[in-house]
Amino acid sequence: MRGILADINVGKQRRAILAIWSSDTWRDLWSALGLSVVSFPAVGLSYRAPDDLIWKTCQREKLVLITGNRNDDGPDSLEATIRVENQPDRLPVITISDPDRVLQDRLDAEKVAERLLDYLMRIDEIRGTGRIYVP
Repeated sequence: MRGILADINVGKQRRAILAIWSSDTWRDLWSALGLSVVSFPAVGLSYRAPDDLIWKTCQREKLVLITGNRNDDGPDSLEATIRVENQPDRLPVITISDPDRVLQDRLDAEKVAERLLDYLMRIDEIRGTGRIYVP
């Protein structure tokens, strides 16, 4: 895995989580992972790209997708794509259960950041799970 890609619907949450990981408490661990935080344009994606293309791009580019709760709106939805395309070696999608709360509650933001970091450190153990919710 080379990094993470935050979906457009969790851009502010990404910044909050990165601020926590940059704090004295987490900085060394976050740095030791050596992961990139990649943007949609950096991997050739439009912010209006369909969910299936986003998921497939994340798999190809070895990126964990961080998103809010996307639903099953059709055959190219994120949930439908995971159901059809997921394999034991695939990277999971990590979904922030309550994105608004991350912005409103520092304790919740820290829980999400901590749990997310734990999953990133154990990525090989959670491959193939499809979707994981945090916190």
